[in-house]
Amino acid sequence: MSARILRRLVVLAVVGVAAVETGCTPDTTRGRVEQDFARTFVNQYAQSLQRQGKPVARPKVVSTVCHNGTNLKQDSGPGSWGCEIKWVAPDGKKHDDQWLMLSDALGCYQAFSTDDALRYRKVRDVLSHKMILDPAGSFDGCLDVYAGPTNTSKK
Repeated sequence: MSARILRRLVVLAVVGVAAVETGCTPDTTRGRVEQDFARTFVNQYAQSLQRQGKPVARPKVVSTVCHNGTNLKQDSGPGSWGCEIKWVAPDGKKHDDQWLMLSDALGCYQAFSTDDALRYRKVRDVLSHKMILDPAGSFDGCLDVYAGPTNTSKK
């Protein structure tokens, strides 16, 4: 095989690998973060009640606003996201909470309340009878990075 053909094969292989890698890169957008964070928070709130043996009810999310603190210009991608969530508990009490969400390059994240009383609150699990951290104070999740809102505007 000539050096010229070998060079072309190497270039094609590099281009092919680059195309595959960029084609599989998750798209973590502000809209997706806000949508998934709110949905996961509601589910974790319900799980918290269930783990405590209380009737399961879901809060009503009024608004969720998240901004990427690492990528300020595009307001997207992995990094630290500050999220404000306004919600109404099933008992009618209104809440306005600040959360920090740490997102990785694959679109998975850890979210936790910036209020230490909520973040480290313990509840008794009715199944194990042990004290556990309240699932509504911190949780993990992964974005559906190939569907849903793509909004990245800071307006």
